[in-house]
Amino acid sequence: MSPGQRRRGVGSGNTVAADRLLRADRSRTFPPLPRPDGADGPCAASWWGRAWLEALESSALDAARLARGRTYAGDGHVDTINVTPGRVIATVRGSRPRPYSAEVRVRTLDEQEWEALLDGVAARPDRLTALLGKELPRALAEGDVPLLPEPGELVPRCSCPDSGRPCKHAAALCFEVARLLDADPFVLLLLRGRGERELLDELARRNAGHGARESRVRAALLAVAASGSGGSATAAPAATPVSMSASASVPASSAPDPAPDPAPAPAPASSSSASARAWASGDAAATASASASAPGAVPLAAPQPREAVDSDGEAVPAAAAPRGVLAREALADRPRRPLPPPMAVPPRPGQPPALPDAVGLPFDAATLELLAADAAARAHGWLSAAGPDADAGPAGPGPFAALPPWEDAIRLAATAHPTAGLTATTRALYREVAAATGRTPADIARSVAAWRQGGSEGLALLERTWNPPAGDFDRARSALLAAGLPSLRPHDNHLTHAGRGIQLRFGRDHRWYPYESEPGADDWWPTGPADPDPVGALSTLLAR
Repeated sequence: MSPGQRRRGVGSGNTVAADRLLRADRSRTFPPLPRPDGADGPCAASWWGRAWLEALESSALDAARLARGRTYAGDGHVDTINVTPGRVIATVRGSRPRPYSAEVRVRTLDEQEWEALLDGVAARPDRLTALLGKELPRALAEGDVPLLPEPGELVPRCSCPDSGRPCKHAAALCFEVARLLDADPFVLLLLRGRGERELLDELARRNAGHGARESRVRAALLAVAASGSGGSATAAPAATPVSMSASASVPASSAPDPAPDPAPAPAPASSSSASARAWASGDAAATASASASAPGAVPLAAPQPREAVDSDGEAVPAAAAPRGVLAREALADRPRRPLPPPMAVPPRPGQPPALPDAVGLPFDAATLELLAADAAARAHGWLSAAGPDADAGPAGPGPFAALPPWEDAIRLAATAHPTAGLTATTRALYREVAAATGRTPADIARSVAAWRQGGSEGLALLERTWNPPAGDFDRARSALLAAGLPSLRPHDNHLTHAGRGIQLRFGRDHRWYPYESEPGADDWWPTGPADPDPVGALSTLLAR
């Protein structure tokens, strides 16, 4: 690979990484907020949060829906909230089992508006300080580029059948967004189109450019003052840092008349050109050095560092101001605190939240819930198999073997509704799996019963027979007769009484799997749990 190709590859990778960071910065997800302490439900504590709610209330067509939305928000009906430019969305649980998808849209700022807003923040450091302190300056929010929504600017939407504007679900979301704005005004800026990291990086670039321009102007004024003094004693005051604003603010009539000086000796052209080159490069120290090199010129002092200001507004000497940390020191190897111990594995896997049954989604909500529940169950199984020493991982290959597509489809169907019978939902699921695998719905239902009975081994016994060695299988008939149970006829790994429609199948895991059928028919279905004792397995089957 040529150097040019390597450079293009690195540049492309950097661009992709930057785009990924930008997308992540422009999307923030908040967990469900805790219930408010007040009896009146959620209310905004900041002036900008109250302004958000005023924009909602001013455009609401029904005050009763707003009141119900406030109650929904206070009772914790609003789940996880996602904020992106121009849009905030959340699932809100209503009276139906499946929640609704509620969202609120707001206009984003265009490029010219962002330029004006950022210029206003960069020109006033106190505004940036307030934002970093999670405060929204009123002058910034209500300036030439208004940040807060105006009446009618909030556009609510919801998947519920209510045509109200807003419905109680969208209203509940708006009340929770007001609480988010109370905690972090950068959420409002994200709604207007820019993420927090993106804004802070842009403000840092603007401040750096502003500081560089100030340094070049100060150096140019020092050079002009030095060349005008001609090396006389009155050139000494030029060593004091001079700002353009300060020099422009002094009227000509109020300036003291300088004492007459002798004619200065002409400075060589090389000294002025050196000063010009140093000024153009932005190097104040080089400018002062070049100006002082003129014959008879008094050396100019470099611009002194500004004094810092403490929290009380008192000046702090530059030497006492806090200094940064070098990158090599911050990134150097050093002892670090150990990570906290992992949390205990819960006794059972959690259930994912119900997804909204919205129209036009690019996926089936029930299928996604099934996959999420399966992922939680598998993660719980891995953590349980790892034991207390989770870092070492499970001792064996893991609790989940790699399954063929057919077995994995049956596993998913069996774990979708582990305690449900043949309901309308399970029938629809079995029809979909049958269509995808080329089987009949009855085959899927029988296979699901076999999986619930014994997992992968139970499914294998449903479809295949095997010839067990002498031992447990041969002793099983004697044990059944001794217990007074019916005599069963052996065939391969099956013990069957066709007249009574009962059967035991011996698995490779040395367990007995009970089956039943209509008497005289050869239509066997897995029935009941597997048991290592044939007497227990057959007794349970006969007791049904």
